[in-house]
Amino acid sequence: MRRGLVLLALAALLPLILLAAGLSFFFLRQQQAAMRTEAVHYVEQMLGSVERELFTQIELLRVLAQSPLLDGEQPNLAAFHDLATRFQGQLPLWHRIILADTEGRQIVKTGVPFGAPLSFVVDEKSYRRLIETGEPTIGDISGPGQPSSGPRRASFRVPVLREGKLRFALTGVVSTEGLSRLLAPAGLDPNWRPFLVDNSDQIAAHLRTPELVGRVATQPAIQARATGTSGVYEGLSPAGEPIMTAFRKSDRTGWSAHVAIPLALYNQPLTRALWIVSIAGFAALCLTVVFALLLRREMQDMREETLLHERAVRMEALGRMTGGVAHDFNNLLMVILGNLEMLQRRIQEPRLERYITAIRKAAERGTHLTRELLAFSRGQAMQAEVLDLNERLTSTLAMIKQSVRGDIVVETDLAPGQHVVKVDPLQLDLALLNIAANARDAMPEGGRLRLETRRAAIPDRSGREGVKLSISDTGGGIPAEALPHVFEPFFTTKEVGKGTGLGLSQVYGFAKASAGLADIESRAGRGTTVALYLPLSQESVPAPTHQTQQSTAAGTRAGRIRVLLVDDNDEVRAVTAAYLEEAGFHVSQANGARAGLDLLESSTDLLVSDLVMPGGMDGLVLAKEARRLWPKLPVILVSGYSTSASAAAELGFTLFMKPFDMSALAASIRSKVEQPERSNRSASA
Repeated sequence: MRRGLVLLALAALLPLILLAAGLSFFFLRQQQAAMRTEAVHYVEQMLGSVERELFTQIELLRVLAQSPLLDGEQPNLAAFHDLATRFQGQLPLWHRIILADTEGRQIVKTGVPFGAPLSFVVDEKSYRRLIETGEPTIGDISGPGQPSSGPRRASFRVPVLREGKLRFALTGVVSTEGLSRLLAPAGLDPNWRPFLVDNSDQIAAHLRTPELVGRVATQPAIQARATGTSGVYEGLSPAGEPIMTAFRKSDRTGWSAHVAIPLALYNQPLTRALWIVSIAGFAALCLTVVFALLLRREMQDMREETLLHERAVRMEALGRMTGGVAHDFNNLLMVILGNLEMLQRRIQEPRLERYITAIRKAAERGTHLTRELLAFSRGQAMQAEVLDLNERLTSTLAMIKQSVRGDIVVETDLAPGQHVVKVDPLQLDLALLNIAANARDAMPEGGRLRLETRRAAIPDRSGREGVKLSISDTGGGIPAEALPHVFEPFFTTKEVGKGTGLGLSQVYGFAKASAGLADIESRAGRGTTVALYLPLSQESVPAPTHQTQQSTAAGTRAGRIRVLLVDDNDEVRAVTAAYLEEAGFHVSQANGARAGLDLLESSTDLLVSDLVMPGGMDGLVLAKEARRLWPKLPVILVSGYSTSASAAAELGFTLFMKPFDMSALAASIRSKVEQPERSNRSASA
C-alpha cells in the first residue's frame, strides 16, 4: 500500500512541473494581454475627455458666433469687439478672439484696440478648411501667436452663418496647458507615459515630460496614426528607451491619445513566470510528500462522505415512504372518523357514547401522528388558522414540559394582550417541540428554557408589525462557524447518528410559510436563542363552533344542493357520500377523475374531489378542467398526502386534509353554494 502511494506521488510530479511551466507561459501572455487591454481602455478614456474639452471650446465659440451684433449688412463690429473682450475675460485659458472675413483679413482682435491695423490670419491650413467645409475646425499647436516660452496654444474656428451663408470666421486661441490634466485618469500606473498628438503630428500635451510639447512625434507614432485609428505599436521614446504604445485617433478632430509602457515593465511578467516555474518545481516536490500523507486521509473522508450520502438518500426515501404511508393511513382514519360521526348521530344510549368518544380520541391522536409524518415528508399544505399566540403557547406549555427532562425549568414571559397571528397551529407546536428537543440535548445537566413574546417589527424592511417569539436555553451554545448553517436541511452539530438535521429546518420553513422570519443567536457557554418573527393578523380570532347546530342547519338548508363526489377509495367515498346525503345534499359519485369529468355537468352545484388518484389524471387536473368549463363552479379538494397540496392552495382551491370533520365539510359546501354570486352559474355556463 505504501509503495503504491509513493509511486503514485512520483508519477504526479512530472505533470505538475509541466503544468506549472504551461501556466507560467499562460500567465505571461495573460498579464501582457491585460496590460494592452488596460492601456487601450485608458487611451479611449483620455481621448473621450480630450474631445469633450475641445468641443466645449467649439461650443463656446458657437455661442459667441450667434451674437446679433454680427447680423445685417453693417454689423456692429465695435460693439462685438467689446463683447468678445468681456467674453474672453471669463475664460482664463483663452488668449485671443479673432474675427476674420472670408478673404482672410482680421477685422476684430481682442487685446488690440478696435480699428488698429490687423494682418491676415495665421494658421491658414485650418482657416482654409473652415472656408471650404463650413464646419468648425481645430488647428494644431503651431497655430497663431505661439510664444517663445510658456504654454502652447491651439486655434479653434467656427463659421459665422447668416441665412445659410458664411459671413465671417470666428477664431479662439486657447492655451493647451489644461489638456495635461486630462491625461491622468484614476488608477493610471505611474510608470506609464500618456501624451496627446495633434492633427499635424505634434505633441500637444505630455503628462510625464511637459518639455516635449511642441515637438514632432516619433516616427512609429506618425506611421501608426497614418495607417489606422487605434492599435498598439512598438518603438523608442525620445530618450531612446524601448516602449510599447497603445493609441486611439479621433475621427472628428484628427488628434490622438497615446499611452507608452516601457518594454522592461511590459516584459516583467516573464521574470515572474521564471520564478513561478522554479517555485512550482519545488512545490511539486513538497506536494508529493504531502500527497502521500493526505491520500489515506482523503480516502477515509471519501468513505465517510459516501456513508453520509447514503444516509441522506435513505432519509429522502424514508420521507417518500412516510408520505405514502400517511396517505393510506389518513384514508383509514377518514373511514373510521366518518363512520363514527354517523354512529354518533344515530346512537342515543349514553353508555355507548363513551366508547365512541374513546375511539374518536384514538383516531384523532392518529390524525396528529400523520400530520407530524407529513410535516417530515413535506406532503401537506399549511392549514393556517387565526389564533392568539399567547393562548396557544399556554395550551402547548404542558406538552413542551413533557418533552424535556425534569431537571429543566420551563419559564414563560408573555407580553400582555392579544397577539393575533395566522399560522398552522400543528406546525407551530412541532416547531416548539423541535426547539425544545434541541435545548434539552444542549443542557445534559439541566438548565432553563424560557419562552417570551414581544411586539416587534418583522426585520425584512417591509415595516410590517409582528410578534417576536423567543425560545432561549442556558446550554453550551453553538460554535460560531456552524451558526450560519443551522437552518440548512440535514445540518446538525450533534454526533453522527443523533439527530436528522431537520428540526431547525422545519422551524425555518414554518416561519417562512407563515410570512415571517426565523433567526438564531448563540454564544459558546452562554446558551442559544431561537426567534420566530410572525406578522400580526388583521383578522379576529374565531369563536368556538358547535358541530351539532351546524349539522342540523345543514340538514334543513341543503336539500337543493347537488354535489359531485370524486374519490378512488371506495370506503372513503362511501362514508363521505352517506354523511352528505344524510345532511340533505344530493350526491353523485365517481371513482376517478376521468369518470368525474364525464359526470360533471352544468346542473352540478359543487365538486368535491380527492387530490391523489390513479389513471394519469389527478384531482388538481380535474379541478382546473372544471374551472375552465364552469368558471363559477365551487371546488373543494381533499387529500391525505400530496405534493400538489401547496399548488392547489396557491391556485385558490379550498383544501381539506384527511381525516377531516364531516360537519366542517358540509358547512363549507353550504357556504360556497349559497353565496349570492354563485346563483347564476348554470346560466353563464
